[in-house]
Formats: sequence, structure tokens, C-alpha cells
Amino acid sequence: MRNRRLAWKLGLTALIMSGFGLALAPLYDRLCRVLGLDRARAELASSSEVLRVEFDTNVAAGLPVRFTALTPVTVMHPGSRLQGRFLLENYGKHPVTIRAIPSFAPLRAAGVLHKIDCFCFNGMTLAAGETREVSVLLQAGPLPEGLGAATLSYVLQGEAT
Repeated sequence: MRNRRLAWKLGLTALIMSGFGLALAPLYDRLCRVLGLDRARAELASSSEVLRVEFDTNVAAGLPVRFTALTPVTVMHPGSRLQGRFLLENYGKHPVTIRAIPSFAPLRAAGVLHKIDCFCFNGMTLAAGETREVSVLLQAGPLPEGLGAATLSYVLQGEAT
């Protein structure tokens, strides 16, 4: 009797684990689609000469602004252009004057990704409660050997006005 109960529990556990294993692949695909990573995965699989571009957003302490990359990860081919879009939101009760300070990682990516147009070129003022979409337009040059990914990071600095 005890062996039967143990065999039943082991069989049920094996069945549940198998079901969970089968469900992982579709769940992973769905998660990638929701996060916008499916396009990057598909393009990465279709070409060996692509650059994975990641956008990183940061806000200086005390600044009442939310700063979000609308597509945090994407890929681009040498010679192509890419528009990165971001959302800025002043959730404070006063206008804020901000400026975005960009940086690349690894540093050699700065020689590959050229900013043609960027919201970081000029400062801007956001009214209290204002939400604004901004962008950067990048041109990719030739990829050096071993550079498969680059991060363009922005730090928002500013003050309430």
C-alpha cells in the first residue's frame, strides 16, 4: 500500500514536471514578444554580422522624472540606421530643466554607432506633469571583430525651475 502511494506521487510529480518543461518554450517566446526581444532574436539568427544595441536609462537622484527606453534591446546591421525612442515624464509639481548625458559601453562602440540626431544634443524643459517622447537616430559603421553588442546609456541631469 505504501509503495503504491509512493509510486503514485512519483508518477504525478514526473507528469507535472514534464508538463512544465513543455510549457517553458511557448512561455519564453511569449515573454520575448511582450518585452520586444523577439525581433532582436530573429534578426540575430538571420545574420552573423549584426550589432545588438541596448538602451540604458538613468535619472539623477532627486529629479522627479521617469525615463524609459520604449525598445530597450534591438539589433542593427552595419551601414543601417536605427531610431531609439524614449519616454520622459515629469511627475513633479514644478517644471524641470534636464539634459541627457550619453555614454557607450564598450567604449569602442562609440566609433561604430554615430548619433545623427539626438535629444541629448540640447537641454529641454518639461512642464509639471508633462510626458514627452524623444529619440536618437543612430548610424552604424563597420563592425570591428568581436563587437557583438553595445550599450548606449543616458543619465538625465537637471533641476526644478
